[in-house]
Amino acid sequence: MAGQRKRIRPNAKYDMQKEYLEAAFNQFIREKEVQGRVSETLVAYRVAYERFCKYFGDSVEYCGDIAVGLFTDWTLAMRKEGLSTATINHNLGCMRAFIYWCMDSGRKYIDEQFKIRLVKAQETPPKDYTIDEVKALLRKPKNKAKFTEWRNYAICNFVIGTGARLGTLVAIRMQDIDLKNGTVFYQHTKNKKLQIANLSPQLVKILNDYITMWRYDVEDDDYLFCNVSGEQLTKAGLTQSYREYTHSRGVNKTNIHGLRHTFAQ
Repeated sequence: MAGQRKRIRPNAKYDMQKEYLEAAFNQFIREKEVQGRVSETLVAYRVAYERFCKYFGDSVEYCGDIAVGLFTDWTLAMRKEGLSTATINHNLGCMRAFIYWCMDSGRKYIDEQFKIRLVKAQETPPKDYTIDEVKALLRKPKNKAKFTEWRNYAICNFVIGTGARLGTLVAIRMQDIDLKNGTVFYQHTKNKKLQIANLSPQLVKILNDYITMWRYDVEDDDYLFCNVSGEQLTKAGLTQSYREYTHSRGVNKTNIHGLRHTFAQ
């Protein structure tokens, strides 16, 4: 049409390289939310990104500012900060997911491809529980014991008997447990796949005792391992309660994940 200006297409590569890093990161998070990433993973991405940006400041304003050397510098800085190798690799892994997303061939916010390598660490054997410590944790409470002791006792037996993760534990509902057939249905797993696990006869009896005493009058949709108010137990809440439970049983180890090593043996 006469009088209209001809639209000039800007240089595509230049525009992509000049994409604000924060805008790209927000887009990355939105995509991961749509893909169904759990909230813990999204938080981990944000924490690592904020730590990265805090260290480099305005020097990483645009996607095109990102280069492999930055991650070498950042790794050295985190080491000087006294962070453990596991924490350093956790931060690098989270940022690597984002940066590789920026490098995707259909996006190319970062044009030059490079690899972000994690830090190699000397493997150390996990601090497993001794036989005496396990016996102490699995000792049946007295009938007059509080709900939290009975719940943590049942949880310890459940972890050793099934190897379940914290995120899986706190998501189990009453309807997911089938004591008659000795099975449990996992709706919340790390790989997002529904799973069914078998329960040993001994574990079935322990769960039956726990349910009979404390969860006999709840709905199918209620949680098996809840807090004192009957609401879903958070992973942080379980970690704190487990720490108190182990100390009350004369056990100094407080990492519930260590029980999964016992299950694996």
